[in-house]
Amino acid sequence: MIQGVNHVLATPFTAGGALDFGSLRRLTEAMIGMGIDGVTVLGVAGETQKLTDDERRQVIETVIDVNAGRVPIFAGTTRDGTEATIAASLQAQQAGAAGVMIAPPLFVQAGPGLTAHFQKIGDALDIPIILQDYPPLNGVSLSPRALADLAADVPRLTTIKLEDAPTPQRIAQTLALVDGQATIVGGIGGMYLLDELRAGSSGTMTGFAYTETLVEVWRAWHAGDRRAAEQAFYRHLPLLIYEGQPKVGLAIRKEILRRRGFIDCALVRRPGPSLDETTLAGLDATMAFVGIEARSA
Repeated sequence: MIQGVNHVLATPFTAGGALDFGSLRRLTEAMIGMGIDGVTVLGVAGETQKLTDDERRQVIETVIDVNAGRVPIFAGTTRDGTEATIAASLQAQQAGAAGVMIAPPLFVQAGPGLTAHFQKIGDALDIPIILQDYPPLNGVSLSPRALADLAADVPRLTTIKLEDAPTPQRIAQTLALVDGQATIVGGIGGMYLLDELRAGSSGTMTGFAYTETLVEVWRAWHAGDRRAAEQAFYRHLPLLIYEGQPKVGLAIRKEILRRRGFIDCALVRRPGPSLDETTLAGLDATMAFVGIEARSA
């Protein structure tokens, strides 16, 4: 059962749009060095939908190689078909992934079909499943009862990544029903991490560019120092909000990662957003406000 801060890795590209393995290695090493509890590759923030099957394999293998067994590596393996999801999940398992993150197929709502989908995947695997609850991804809205029922019916499903707002309320409601059969973590860029912890979450799985902030919040909270957790969270809240903007958030995140020297290029693969001068100026101002040097290389 997952807990703590699990970083969802961005996928770096060159200016021409090819995978940048040098940046991927550097970014992976940097994030592990921040004291995170795990790494997730091929999530929505990793632009997995824009990668070929061979590129996905190369990303998983590269990150696992850099990690060298230090933290668990989880891989997004969502596909719309059961057999296709099983195949992708088995490939991740064979590469050394500690678990797989899977969202429901497009528009398949709660019911026997969805339960059977996850049961068949679970039966085929030897590693845990993280259920990704994120309706913008697939048009599927799962109630707290539906989430709890899936956790009860699928033994391999040990963690729910809950990203359907309002997340603190839904986390509390789901925890009351899940009866210890799964942990629940948040996401959505970490914007609601503090309130999610107050609601009983076991951490977060997200890709905020200043991941060490989330680590600081989690460690203070886990140690029982609520005041320190609040201070760390609210100190960086303006940047969490700025990076979390719909539609351009990933482009902002990658620009911050570039400024930090973790990746060489902030490109979001086509079709994807780019940042205009107004957004870049806003980023400079926000970083300065929270006391972070707005360095542009």
